[in-house]
Amino acid sequence: VVLSGARVVNLMDRAAAWPGPGSLQMSGFTYENLVPRGPFPLAERLRWVSAATAEYQPEPYERLAAVLRASGEDEGAREVLLAKQRHRRASLPPAARLWGYAQDWTVAYGYRPGRAALWLAVLWAAGSLAFAQAAHRPVDAGRHPQWDPALYALDLLLPVIDFGQSGQWQLRGGWQWLSVALVLLGWVLATAVAAGATRLLRRG
Repeated sequence: VVLSGARVVNLMDRAAAWPGPGSLQMSGFTYENLVPRGPFPLAERLRWVSAATAEYQPEPYERLAAVLRASGEDEGAREVLLAKQRHRRASLPPAARLWGYAQDWTVAYGYRPGRAALWLAVLWAAGSLAFAQAAHRPVDAGRHPQWDPALYALDLLLPVIDFGQSGQWQLRGGWQWLSVALVLLGWVLATAVAAGATRLLRRG
């Protein structure tokens, strides 16, 4: 089935009517409304787009997302754009692919920003419980705040906010490595959130 360059207003179809991968081409195919004849869930729609894009092409995903958004299905549109990013990831070099996985696991490329808050909450709780057992020595014995493991963990996780804890205490051995790990994870989350927000702003 070759639909490249075709233009229709109402696309009336059935899930079982479309051919599989390698037998469908729709580069430049535009449509304004989806009018399925029978059940055609979004997962099937995504397989329909994937069948037409053995090599990554953003256009079919963006067209489907635009049509869903125009019909008020914003959540479905976000799922389509997320699938587009995952398909694109497979065509990237290894380093960029790893960064793509990091964005996917943390904030789903910006389409599920609440996931970052969940990761932060889990890491904060785990760090607070761990640092409550840590031996800590003040950097300046004569002048230091009261030790607060929860604030210390939060200070490490949020790279742009200073709660006045992380620079005041010396932790050694495994505790020091745990601190470094939380700092790195905090930066990864912050960068992934920023990248996702930028992508959403460009889309909007």
